[in-house]
Amino acid sequence: MMKKLLIMAAVMASISPLISGSQADPGVRGVEDLVALLTDYGTTGFYAGALEGSIYSANPEARISTITHQVSAFDVAEGSYILAQAAREFPPGTVFAAEVDPGVGGGARAIVLVTADGKLFVGPDNGLFSGVMEDLGIASIREITDPNLTAKGKTAAFRGVGIYGPVAGRLSAGMDPTSIGPEISDPVRIEARRGGIEDGAIVGTVALVDHFGNLVTDIPGELADEAGLAPEDGVEIALDGEVVEATFGRTYADVPAGEWVLFAGPSGRLEIAINMDSAAEAVEATPGTTVQVRKI
Repeated sequence: MMKKLLIMAAVMASISPLISGSQADPGVRGVEDLVALLTDYGTTGFYAGALEGSIYSANPEARISTITHQVSAFDVAEGSYILAQAAREFPPGTVFAAEVDPGVGGGARAIVLVTADGKLFVGPDNGLFSGVMEDLGIASIREITDPNLTAKGKTAAFRGVGIYGPVAGRLSAGMDPTSIGPEISDPVRIEARRGGIEDGAIVGTVALVDHFGNLVTDIPGELADEAGLAPEDGVEIALDGEVVEATFGRTYADVPAGEWVLFAGPSGRLEIAINMDSAAEAVEATPGTTVQVRKI
């Protein structure tokens, strides 16, 4: 009970002076001991296990939930997108430890972000939290400067174990986030990518290739309505100039196996897929591939 009260007090104290100008939700409650992880460490080797160990060392009662350790190596934009999509489903009070850092700690500040809905994010200030800041709002951001919170001797080459894990563990155990260091107001942000309509065509880029080879774009699903698309309409999709024909639908199964489909996915963005096959492999698409959609 004492832990729960401490976490609730810490979260409420942090979200009261909202940078975004919105008002704190008086119903926010902390989630005792819950830490969610996102990295590009992969699942082989010792990195992911060492990160978990550093959290347990700081809070032996921690409950760890893994979002993924399979973010493409060094791809901060991909990590930002995946983290934002997953984080919205977690309850207020969850602590997130995240690291996708091409500089391997060479220049990015180590920070704790508290969002307007009372979630806490620990990781590098290199744009990784851009999607979270945009989607969930900012309550406070603090640089981790207290050396007593880190694992001495391990901070330079492996910040996950040296900084992010220990701090996330302590926050999940009830540590007040205002104690970790000074507040900052200039976090690094990745420019948000958003599709649009140009000359009657829906345009954008591939933001993410998922495990099944589906192409998740940066195009908001509502643009399909603006472009006059209705279920079962035929569309022509150009992917870096390679053109395929698809059906606009609501889900993968709206077309037979092996056929292309375009629909608004669970993220609210348009997805391009082949039912029961890999769209990415079929056209060699990757994040950043340009997309143009026209009604046939």
